[in-house]
Amino acid sequence: MKTVKVIKLNYKKTNKKTNKKTNKKTNKKTNTIKQCDDYIKPVNFIFGYGSLINSYSRKYTGKGFIGSAIPVELSKKAGYKRIWTCKKSKYGNYSFLGLTKDKKPHNINGILTPIYKCIRNFDKREKGYKRIKIKYDPKRQNVIKALSWQKMPNYPCNIYIYTVKKELNNMPNKDCPISQNYVDVVMSGCLEYGNEFCKKFLKNTFNWRDKDNKINWKNDRKINTRRWVKNNNKKNRIKIDKLLKKYIPKIYKDRH
Repeated sequence: MKTVKVIKLNYKKTNKKTNKKTNKKTNKKTNTIKQCDDYIKPVNFIFGYGSLINSYSRKYTGKGFIGSAIPVELSKKAGYKRIWTCKKSKYGNYSFLGLTKDKKPHNINGILTPIYKCIRNFDKREKGYKRIKIKYDPKRQNVIKALSWQKMPNYPCNIYIYTVKKELNNMPNKDCPISQNYVDVVMSGCLEYGNEFCKKFLKNTFNWRDKDNKINWKNDRKINTRRWVKNNNKKNRIKIDKLLKKYIPKIYKDRH
């Protein structure tokens, strides 16, 4: 694996004294997350297909060293399928989204975001997944395409994707359920790109049911969770429930 090229970024220095005075007057904490200037030509990108779709979530991990994302679709020609898979973490056992090789692959929508210096941050976040690299060349046929007016890079670059290791490919179960809070984070990210994007996500995500055809989906919204992000709010949750009920009604009905 080639190392990621490090590009030094120059941010303007701020007057600490001025900021302190401003904060005293407004009595509010500043939650602004910096983002890299888009004029820098990136050579490395990450394909996000789960919680990384959510702009607040990925910017938190990127720590100011990522650029603007564009909605994209990974073709089924790549051979992958998006699934729910059980994964242990320091917060407990929950099911998260992952990509796995499958004999019946599907098109997978997500986002493509440029990264400049922070690949290790994402590696740490995606611990337990395997990072693969796809070489992108606009002059050749590619397995990934843009879904909006925003275009793919017009030069060769690297696209990194986090995939599920075979030994970790376990379906959700009663001891490792799907978290509604996690679904909300992902769906809030999908809503940034419209209802059609949400529909694609729900229709092309699998393993909602376990081997016994049971739904292990926990509605834990009342629980204070680390997965709260700025756009995971009541207004979005109402929209999310409507979309879940519309596009995966039989699955949504068995949520508990």
